[in-house]
Amino acid sequence: MPKVIKKRSEKFDGSDESLQETVEDIRDRIKERQRTLVIGLAVVLVLIIAVGGFYMYNKSQSSKATGLQREAYMLFYSDNAAQPSVAGENYKKALDLFRKSYDVKKKADVLLYIAYCQDALGSYDDAIKTLKELNEKYTDPRIIPLAYYKMAEIYLKKNDSTNALAALNTLAGLKDGIFLDMALMESAKILESQGKTDDAKAKYKELIAKYPNSALVGEAKARLAE
Repeated sequence: MPKVIKKRSEKFDGSDESLQETVEDIRDRIKERQRTLVIGLAVVLVLIIAVGGFYMYNKSQSSKATGLQREAYMLFYSDNAAQPSVAGENYKKALDLFRKSYDVKKKADVLLYIAYCQDALGSYDDAIKTLKELNEKYTDPRIIPLAYYKMAEIYLKKNDSTNALAALNTLAGLKDGIFLDMALMESAKILESQGKTDDAKAKYKELIAKYPNSALVGEAKARLAE
């Protein structure tokens, strides 16, 4: 097979001047590549620093929020609850700390405890408003049932059985979570108090059918037998 003869670059004609131009061209290309590499490395470095900074900031904020939340829990569950004046001050302080924690890091459980504190302080309308906000913003199946049950409790304290029943019906209709059997039981009791015996019995029967292992089944059967 005949040997392939490579063509010389048209730019290089063998003269010293042409050689110099070729060398300079190569140098320019190398410099351009170096410049591109440096810029690329700089961009990567900036991104690493930015991500690292965000991570550290987020971690710091989480730690701060957790610290505030822990301090609020200690006040909320204080052993001095038997002393109304002391308990009231503790709830106020806990409420302030829970709010600060929530401002730093938004969490469903913290918002729930804000409502608990408001309820304990007798601020029922504020508590209901907080619980509605929680139910609109979050979907955590561990928290939402608690929010609806607390909402029903507060409505009953306000002698608003209509809204209490609505909250319990919503709770009973959830797919997951706790207090679903209790929602049916409490709904039935409210209906009984309203003289709606047949509707109440329907709730008791639903409780027995859906939650045969519930500790409330015995009470539901007893009420049906009355």
